[in-house]
Amino acid sequence: MYLIVLFILILILVAFFEYLYVLNPIKIPLHYLPGNHNVVDYYLIFYIFAAFLIGILLFLIITLIKNITVYLKNWVKNKKQFIITEIDNSIDKAEDLYIKAQYDRAIDILKKYLSKYENSVKAYILLFKIYKHKGDFKSAETFINKTLEIDANNVKALNEAGNLHKLNKNYEKAASFFNKAVEIAPDNLYAILQLKDLYIKNSEWKNAYKMSKLFLSQSKDKNINKKEEKDMIGLKYEYGKYLLENENDLERSAKRFNQVISQDKYFAGAYISLGDILIKKDKTNDAFKLWEKAFLKTNSFAVIIKMEDAAIKANSPQNIIKFYQELIYNNPEKWEYRLFLAKFYVRIEMVDEAISNLKTIPSSIFKDNSLYLLLGECYLKRGKTNEAASSFRKALKSKYPVKLPFVCSKCNYSSLNYTSLCPSCLSWNTMNIRSNSLYESFAKEEPQNIFNLT
Repeated sequence: MYLIVLFILILILVAFFEYLYVLNPIKIPLHYLPGNHNVVDYYLIFYIFAAFLIGILLFLIITLIKNITVYLKNWVKNKKQFIITEIDNSIDKAEDLYIKAQYDRAIDILKKYLSKYENSVKAYILLFKIYKHKGDFKSAETFINKTLEIDANNVKALNEAGNLHKLNKNYEKAASFFNKAVEIAPDNLYAILQLKDLYIKNSEWKNAYKMSKLFLSQSKDKNINKKEEKDMIGLKYEYGKYLLENENDLERSAKRFNQVISQDKYFAGAYISLGDILIKKDKTNDAFKLWEKAFLKTNSFAVIIKMEDAAIKANSPQNIIKFYQELIYNNPEKWEYRLFLAKFYVRIEMVDEAISNLKTIPSSIFKDNSLYLLLGECYLKRGKTNEAASSFRKALKSKYPVKLPFVCSKCNYSSLNYTSLCPSCLSWNTMNIRSNSLYESFAKEEPQNIFNLT
């Protein structure tokens, strides 16, 4: 049918040109070069027919070129899509094996496809993960470096590289990768938190504060932001402490401590440090008044221990003794105040007063051996060896020696020394001596000298 239609069209075309020839039987000379001899003489209809054929030929050539171009583009596109699909399938398969802990099979698949497609970032990152999981950090570093050679601005690879160096405790190199990741993507929350953690480890409080501030500007999670805002308070405190202890900048440090208290009125460390500033300014009485108010507000034993140390250093123990006596008078049911006062009496060699206070405490009030140990030490100082031996025998019935632990309210980490930042869970203002279980024994702490009650 198609051939018949084509044949009819050709006949019509021939008839049309024959008709034109009958109407225009004249010849027209055509000069193709200068000179009288460079001329052809043809019928007008010939020129019309030639132009028609040339037009059809040009149309066919242009159409052919266009079709060939479209075909080649589709071929390249399909080829690329085939490669991407093939790589994705292989990576999916390798990742499935990785999840199933079939590491060697996953590695074989990835290396096979990398021999064909050597610039696959996904494949190199997965190889990095596998070797890192296997504990082969050297091979893991090789593959993450290869990833960054292909794509130096790959944020995921920069995060992984930083994390690897952090595991190897190469904190400076880890920070360089995380910093570059944040520079490329300021909303990279993972890198921001890792940098903050690294700065905290290095006590770079100003930089850690900046990272915390950047995190809050980028994060949209209200619950996470609430925790981060608390961390910012702690970082501001640590920076103030740095200014006080390393630069002796009393004004700037005091400004930060006051900011901390305005945001968290129970932050014991800030009160302690503000008192230190007052003492540096020779305002010891003002420092004690501040600490007294701070203890009543926060109930932090770190404050009262600081008061003891300052009172002894200033050779004015009457300040803390008077405060203890007021506490005992106003809170007769809180036996720990009597125990602390007795302990302080021992520190300043007022042994008889210590014994007198200890004898008023019921022997079963505390859960461990603290009362007996303190009594034993007092009797020993007075040369009453029989009484001392009796007290120590009662104390040694406990499994562990006496402790004065500060315990984290979040993770239960315990330490004999007060710190504003819990070393275990990195939470601020959570360390305190628990009144309801004062002097409990903690097996995870290393044994201490049983006489070291001061």
